[in-house]
Amino acid sequence: MKIDATDPNNLSEKVLNERETRKRILTHAKMNGVEGDMLILFAKYDKILRNCSNERERSDIAKLAVVEMWRCLGGGGELTIDGKLVCKED
Repeated sequence: MKIDATDPNNLSEKVLNERETRKRILTHAKMNGVEGDMLILFAKYDKILRNCSNERERSDIAKLAVVEMWRCLGGGGELTIDGKLVCKED
């Protein structure tokens, strides 16, 4: 099941806490059969971010994590982070 993020009806302005966000991402990953891969990505980026003290670097690493999760979930469409188009696939 792919979610079209270009459709405004699929977007929400509500900001969820990290626990709820991870729970929803894992639910979506499980539906796509990539739950194990997503757990590995979470562990990988948790370890990297734990050892990072520079705030700008943390922000860039977080963006890389989002791109990698997006691709793990199948990509498609456009990925926008902080209002900037990062990836686009047909």
